[in-house]
Amino acid sequence: MSELITSANLDLVIKKNQEIKNEVDVQAMKLQTNNAIMKVTSPPQLALLILHGFGLVQMPIEDRFWSGAIYVKDKKVIPVINTALPRANQYFAAWHEIYHLIFDEVSFDHFIKCDNTLEERKAEYFAACMLLAGVDRYFVELQEMDFISKIFCCMSAFQAPYKAVMVSLYEYAVQSENDNLRIKIKEAFDLRFNDMPERFRLLGLDDSLVMPSYVINTSSLQEKIRKSRDANPDLNYHKDNEAFLANIMKEIAMITRKDK
Repeated sequence: MSELITSANLDLVIKKNQEIKNEVDVQAMKLQTNNAIMKVTSPPQLALLILHGFGLVQMPIEDRFWSGAIYVKDKKVIPVINTALPRANQYFAAWHEIYHLIFDEVSFDHFIKCDNTLEERKAEYFAACMLLAGVDRYFVELQEMDFISKIFCCMSAFQAPYKAVMVSLYEYAVQSENDNLRIKIKEAFDLRFNDMPERFRLLGLDDSLVMPSYVINTSSLQEKIRKSRDANPDLNYHKDNEAFLANIMKEIAMITRKDK
């Protein structure tokens, strides 16, 4: 699970980002210049497309601190995204998990056993690289409006969550020695908005970005199981895979039952 970023540890996060910047920038560039992977121009949709290739499971989990994970079973990896979170958070989580799937060579049970602070920070920075490139220029060129409205416009334009936008802009503020912007970000960083969809609508922005989708989808995993069964019909492990999927679906049913 990623660290909880607040105004109190924001400067430390930025310092860590500077330490991993060169490594993660190269990794992001490798992906961005790979024509076999970059099949669509929308970063959020591309992230989901990549995860579908790994058997993505999308399910709602009522825990605002749990955005996604990678389950490991018999050396097979299954990414899971929490669709009870706003869509913006889902997109960011998708790129976060893609980092672990493609570039994390330290350990694949990072979310279960070992101290993975650095790999989690790399995954967060990678997600920002994929979603938020150019957000500083966009912010500066926005028409005059109050600070929070500008942040919401950045969220809408880059399909990214509030704090991810704020972290990227804080990096820009530190690097450009813009103390006024840095102070504004620190003051607003820990704010929570229960009326964010309404605020988006007042600005003429699509409020679906800041609302949950509650999607339940195991189709890509089911398709991988089907293809494996068709290719090797005499093997018995397909039953284990189908049982594993059935257990996931039972958990989904428990989480989303109406009488909860």
